[in-house]
Amino acid sequence: MPIPRRWAVVLALAALGCASRLTAADVALVKAASAQFDHLRTETLPNGLRVYLLPVPGAPTVTTMVAYKVGSADEDQDQTGLAHYLEHLMFKGTDKLMPGDIDRITQRNGGRNNAYTTEDMTVYHFDFAADRWTKALGIEADRMRNVRIDPKHEFQQEKGAVVAELKGNEDRPWTLEYEAILPLLFPPKSPYAHPVIGEERHVRAATAEVIKRYYDKWYHPNNAALIIAGGFDPDEAMALVTKLFGPIPRTDLPDRKAAPHAHERTTQERTEFPSKFDVARMLAGFNTVKSGNPDEYVLDLIEDILAGGKTSRLYRRLVEQERLVNAVGAGNSSGRYPGWFAVNVEMLQGKDRARAEAIVFEELEKLAKEPVTDAELRRVKRAALASFIFSRESVHNLADLVSRTVLLHDVDYLKTYLDRLNAVTAADIRRVVAKYLTKPKSAVVWSVPAEGKGGSSLGPRPSRPLLLRRSGAIDDTSAHLPGEARAAGTAAVPGESTFSLKDAKRVVLPNGLTLVMLENHRLPIVVAEAYLRGVRLREPADKSGVAALMGNMLDEGTATHTGTEIATLIEDAGGSLSLDSSGGSVRVLTPDTDLGLSLLFDSLIHPSFPAKELERKRDQLLTEIAERERRPQTRARQLFNKLVYGDHPFGRPTAGKKEVVEKLTRDDLKAFHASAFSPDRAIVVVVGDFAAAEMAESVKKLTAGWKKSDAGRLKVILPPWSNGPVVKIVPDKTAAQTHVFIGHLGITRDNPDYYTLLVMDNVLGTGPGFTDRLSANLRDRQGLAYTVTAQITGSAGEQPGTFTGYIGTFPDKFNVAKEGFLAEIGKIRNEPPTPREVEDAKKYLLGSLPFKLTTSARVASQLLAAERFGLGFDFLEEYRRKVAAVTPADVQAAARKYLHPNRLVIVAVGPIGADGKPLKSPTK
Repeated sequence: MPIPRRWAVVLALAALGCASRLTAADVALVKAASAQFDHLRTETLPNGLRVYLLPVPGAPTVTTMVAYKVGSADEDQDQTGLAHYLEHLMFKGTDKLMPGDIDRITQRNGGRNNAYTTEDMTVYHFDFAADRWTKALGIEADRMRNVRIDPKHEFQQEKGAVVAELKGNEDRPWTLEYEAILPLLFPPKSPYAHPVIGEERHVRAATAEVIKRYYDKWYHPNNAALIIAGGFDPDEAMALVTKLFGPIPRTDLPDRKAAPHAHERTTQERTEFPSKFDVARMLAGFNTVKSGNPDEYVLDLIEDILAGGKTSRLYRRLVEQERLVNAVGAGNSSGRYPGWFAVNVEMLQGKDRARAEAIVFEELEKLAKEPVTDAELRRVKRAALASFIFSRESVHNLADLVSRTVLLHDVDYLKTYLDRLNAVTAADIRRVVAKYLTKPKSAVVWSVPAEGKGGSSLGPRPSRPLLLRRSGAIDDTSAHLPGEARAAGTAAVPGESTFSLKDAKRVVLPNGLTLVMLENHRLPIVVAEAYLRGVRLREPADKSGVAALMGNMLDEGTATHTGTEIATLIEDAGGSLSLDSSGGSVRVLTPDTDLGLSLLFDSLIHPSFPAKELERKRDQLLTEIAERERRPQTRARQLFNKLVYGDHPFGRPTAGKKEVVEKLTRDDLKAFHASAFSPDRAIVVVVGDFAAAEMAESVKKLTAGWKKSDAGRLKVILPPWSNGPVVKIVPDKTAAQTHVFIGHLGITRDNPDYYTLLVMDNVLGTGPGFTDRLSANLRDRQGLAYTVTAQITGSAGEQPGTFTGYIGTFPDKFNVAKEGFLAEIGKIRNEPPTPREVEDAKKYLLGSLPFKLTTSARVASQLLAAERFGLGFDFLEEYRRKVAAVTPADVQAAARKYLHPNRLVIVAVGPIGADGKPLKSPTK
């Protein structure tokens, strides 16, 4: 799809004032949320570069994106993967920028960079605080025409990283299914007939000369768009853009491929292959239309009608009623050329996959014959409204929306989208399903475990791997407690004065519940997050899995609502409700605040654990347990935890043990819930558009009946330290990579050296891009992996976390990677890092705080951490002071104190033997 559909729906609604099917409150929300797009400014330089400026008053960050109108669809079939390979090389430097300079400039300015490739485009992006964002423009202007691509300029090393990324994808579900269906859907030489990342043999054979020609062919200003969004002055920005990009000459661009002839399929095509997982998966595809075709809008609605949440048709039929599968998904993918519509099905173990496939086509046939209900159409539009407002909190998302739109259309596409969507009728849906989504016109791929068992992966709607990102991609849910330090004499952090956690209000209710509130009226959004302390620690060893199963059951029914009613209420409002063993969260628009909070607390306090749903959730959890045992990276992580933590609860798999889960009863769940879910152990954080006094009263009423548990004081024995180095290798012939975890017991969050260790982590293994030592050495210089990392602060909590390093590498490189880790650990212990390294790490930590506070959900996470760990709501100020004071000597001292080479646990799972060498006959 060219743009996230839900955003386009609401933008078009605002532009057209089409509100015939929305309430007055919804219309007001749309108008308020969409007003800023009235200020979208468009310019075109004489050299053809299109510029889109979207100022967001008060935003503490700025995102820049340069989007090139070229992707994998522009490759020849005997040279696939060029667009993605070139994306990697664009970070390797120019005549002015040496390899690593782009990442170092980004790090020193507290920013982030990345890129992604799709079939139709390649997009490069930077995110900086609002007082330093112009650094991105200089880099982008330089590399538009001056990137060095030659055999002597890290070309081969980056090839290793690209191949490692490709192989790593094969150890995750849906990659092979996606690759298998493309040749069935598209004839040879069609633009979309091959995967975006390319074929391994083509990547390995690629030469610098071939990719240089590809770069020279497409990377020019008249084939690009520059998007800037966030807190900046558009006049000043435009002047700088003209200065930097204006001198770059335009060129005559080659013609892009012509649209292929429609692929008229009259007989179903199918294939089946053995899966390395314990999970049978079906991917069904149907050839459809290109973006902008009138039927695209109808297909976008069909996507959500079929699989848009728990109220969707396929979920209700396959997951809830028939109990055949754990997850279903659907997606309409339209682009420059005619695309395809996908339906994903993940089986439960032991279930009839032929029956599941038959039901998919039964539901499609029903949709072609019977009109959809008005309620279904209203639900889709409400969800679109809410989704857009939620996403609007992030200027990065706004920039991405514009990027994906303007490379296939002009901005008027947004202004007409809802008009066309609103014109869709029940008859149109029937017509389009009958035209495209029929069994004879389908292509079906099944991946089946050797023993024919069904299964499921995590997540309700698995997506095909189209957006391929560099290691270190922006992650809106960072595992770190974020913060920022400011050295003496430096400027204040942008946005610091406009948003402060110190304004949060803390109330302890009569039943012991701790309520933290922070008002933010910028957008009509309310987010609530609830956390119960020590749930995993209270799980008995002989009931391993009771916490996970209990958490999965919380929203399956209460004393007042069935699970279906809960799903319908929240999805009709366009909100989201998520529950697990440690609590839950809800996100709604302001008018739905009471509804969202009542559903959250009802699920947390009054779950009924209905018998029918219990059996369904048990099947899903058992399938998940089996699936984790077959994924090499997950197997390695679970074994690592077991060896580090021993008998401590953290040493057990979070999903539990098969033999235990099979026997758990409703009484077991009720008893565990009563002991673990007590208001005096609960923290609830609410952030958003509300009045704190009213919110406190509301929460007090909703939780008035929640009584303290009579469970005794929790006694947990600290995990033991290993007595010596432990190396455990688990051969797995089915794995594409060797997955290695290395580390030992870590620290708690209240450790006095936490901030020094945060700097150490940044130097050793968590620096942005590839600035840290492990990434620079093992990933960039040696090309051993796509992903490599190490840190001790990320998992620090009330209980000790772990010092954990990870690399996914080639089978013949295990010993090299292991020795590389050991060498870097030894180096940071035996000699202080350079002043430049420490200063760069501190600058990154100083400048990156605004990214952690740009959405209500992220702010809620920070407040929750502050309360959990007793940091106080001014902990960011302490963070600044303590990080700013860290010296190279401090880092070395902390490394010597907390990194223990003689206590390391090393676990490897992959196609290697006990000697660490590749198995003789690895199977794919």
